[in-house]
Order: sequence, then C-alpha cells, then structure tokens
Amino acid sequence: MTALGIRYLTCCAVSSDLTRQRHEFPPHPGRVFMAMAAAHFETQGDEAERKALEWIEQRGTAPHISSPEYWERRSSLSRVQLETFVPVNDKHGGVVGRSRQARSFPTVRLDHENVFVMWDDEASDDVRNALQKLCSKVTRIGHSSSLVQMWLVDPAQEIRPTLTPDRFVSERRMRVAEPGTLASLETAFAKGDRPRLTRWEGYREAREDSRLPVIEGPFNPRLLVFEKFDGRILGLESTVQLTSALRNAALKSLPQGKSPEWLSGHQPDGNPTSKPHVAFFPLPFVDAYYADGHVLGMAIAVPKTVALDDARENLGALLFNPETGEERTVHLWRNGAWDWKLRRESRDRPPLSLRTDTWTEESCVWASVTPVVLHHYPKKNRDADVERILTEAFVSAGLPAPKRLRVGAASIFEGAPDALSMPQFTEGGANLCRYQMHVTAVFDQCVRGPVLVGRGRFRGYGLFRPLRPKQERE
Repeated sequence: MTALGIRYLTCCAVSSDLTRQRHEFPPHPGRVFMAMAAAHFETQGDEAERKALEWIEQRGTAPHISSPEYWERRSSLSRVQLETFVPVNDKHGGVVGRSRQARSFPTVRLDHENVFVMWDDEASDDVRNALQKLCSKVTRIGHSSSLVQMWLVDPAQEIRPTLTPDRFVSERRMRVAEPGTLASLETAFAKGDRPRLTRWEGYREAREDSRLPVIEGPFNPRLLVFEKFDGRILGLESTVQLTSALRNAALKSLPQGKSPEWLSGHQPDGNPTSKPHVAFFPLPFVDAYYADGHVLGMAIAVPKTVALDDARENLGALLFNPETGEERTVHLWRNGAWDWKLRRESRDRPPLSLRTDTWTEESCVWASVTPVVLHHYPKKNRDADVERILTEAFVSAGLPAPKRLRVGAASIFEGAPDALSMPQFTEGGANLCRYQMHVTAVFDQCVRGPVLVGRGRFRGYGLFRPLRPKQERE
C-alpha cells in the first residue's frame, strides 16, 4: 500500500465543487493531485517528482480514502450557504475602487484533522522518496485559507478506509487523475488557464458486512436516488405519471440503437419480458408527525443480474455528460399538468426519505407505502385467499414467503395515502386485476430491500419500507 497523509491545520476544509455553491470534502483525489502538481510546477521540481506524479496518474484503479466526520458551516439563521462580499479581481482601480460581489466559501469543520489517500499498489523506493519531497511542498488544498501539511505515510501504519472506489453509478463521485493529466495541467499552468479534470470515479462507503443472516432481494440495494429541486408539489397519487416520465427519460438517454431488455422491460419483439428489470418508484415524505405523502424525489432500482459495466453504460448518459463527466439535470413533465427538474442526490445529509438506507435497510418487518396491486382477484368464498395471493406475489417478486401478513386499506406509515384514495393501477391492460391494498409483512429472517411487490412494482406501486422496533410494537 502507498498512502498520502493530509493534515488540515485549522481543522477546517474550504473548497467548493464545480457549482461553487457546495463544499467538496473529502477532497477529491484529482484535487489532491492538482495541488501536488501545482507545487511541482511552482518550485520547478526535478524529474524524480515528475515521475512520482506520473506513477499516481498511471494507477489502474482510483485510491481509497479515509476521512473524518465533518459538519458544514452555514448561517445560524437559515440553511443557506454563507456569502461574503469581496472585491473582484478582474477590475482595476485599487481595492477601494473595485466593486464587491457576493462569493461563497463552502467550509466544513472536521471532527479530527487527518485525511488519507491510499493506493493498493506499492511504490518503489525512488517514487516514495520523490513523493515525500513533493508532499513537503504542498501548503493548501482548495482555497488559500485551507492550509494543510502533507506527508508520505509509513507502510506499517494501518489505516481503515471510509470510502472505496465503486464501479456502479454511485451516490458519491469524485474527480481522479488519469494518464495524461499531468501534461494537461502543465499546459494549463503555462497558459494561466484554470485546470480541469474530466475523469470521474464512483465511491461508496466502506462498511463492514453484517454478521446477521440476511436474505437478499432481486434488486441491487444501492439505488439511484434523485432529488426534486424545481417543480410543483405532487403527492403519491401521481406515482404512475412520475415513474412513467422517469422511465421515458431513461430510455431517451440511451445510446442510439440500444434498448436493453433489463431497462425497457420488453423483449426485442415487443412482448413483455419475464426477466428481472429496472423498477422506478417515488420517494415520499412519510413516517413523521407532519408527513403528508408529497414526493421529495425519485429512485431507480437495478436488478442484481445486470452487470455493473452494463448499468453504467446505459444509465450513465441519464446522469452525466459523457464528454465532461459533469452531472445533468433530469427534466420530467406532463403537458399542462406539472414540470419537474431532478438531480442526483449527493448531499451529505439528505432528508430521511432520500437516503438509500431508508428503503433498503435489512429488517424482518416491512410495510407498504403505496398499495400492493394483486395479480388476480381473490375468491369471496375462499378463506385466506387474499393472503395466498399476496404470498405468491412476494415469491414471484424474488422474495421469501412471509410468515405473517396483515392487510388493510390504510398504511401503517403516517402520511401515506390509503389504498382507496390511490388511483387504480391500469398499466398492462384494462382486463387485469386492479384490486389493491396496504400490507404489513413479517419474515422469519431479515430481508434487505428495496422491497417491491405486486403487479405495479416496476412503476412505484407495492413499495415497502422497513419498520423499526418501536413501530413493530405499535
């Protein structure tokens, strides 16, 4: 292992992302690389330092990161970013004569001062010596007030990563160096241009696996979550409209000539697929005292049978500009009714409903937020026929058969609409069953979500959420 240590001398990190409105912490490996390259150029470093930088950019995989907990500095009176009025640099006439414009300096306060960037590869002694020399020249990462001390970590020191590279379309993405980055930075430095990195890498939290036996569902528990940042308020009654619009946006973003069966839900001949395919569902505000069920965002669940590279290739264009790697805004609308703008959820502390764990955390008890649509109508003269149909629905959805079921018109979650107030699910044909109800399911073993059950599970109906122990008692 080769690791670089970064000590934030003021226990604060000041750096902004590409929008210049939000902080960028932990520091992206690409930002660390740019700081080291700038120190090399400014001090006219030797050839050994250049080879050390080239060693970094030629690593086949992105580095692991170990960072502390942190808190964002915001105004005490609001949740908006603090702004400072400063003289602009592009006008002359002295400090007094220059106009002042609002600038934000996104700042986070750290729980402790050290951050580590780690590669699995072992560097040679020559590269290590050059890295140590180069690290001693770095004084800041990010804003000029973000003072740091860097060093080469002793190989014997054990460091546990908090973020690890991820090939999936992850919740967190960071800029990283690639072959040729040093040459492009050198050209930008000579011209006085602003440096720019175009390679992005996904990261996920490096969690230890649970020791409890958990049954995995058919979907990857790492959801693609979108926050709604513009548009009118809509409730869960608009579930089918929203999920259909998001599905259409995903299909339109596909490379020309591609329409994978796992995304479209249809075979090449146009018939519905019998294989697992992508599910689209809303993320509502429920399970709180003032919850009213309005939709805060949307999510996409990808089947586990889909290769990660395949998912990135076909869903990446919906999320990111393929040329620059920058994030895209997803535009959804229904003519004359509503117009929404979504972006990938990447905030450090998003609302509870927009957190992946809220919908995927393992639990033995799950309850529906949107009603489950049965596959066929129950017989009036057959006892426990509803429970039998529901059990078959869980099994056909790739989940174990519940040991106990509780059904009714109302959801156990505050804010979720009852089954009668939700529009009937008519997708798939007018002659199919439209009987729908809320369900609470208890399993013998813990199940990891997302849990989607019933005939409308790929369009947001039959969406379940795990119950906490207090809710189970109630």
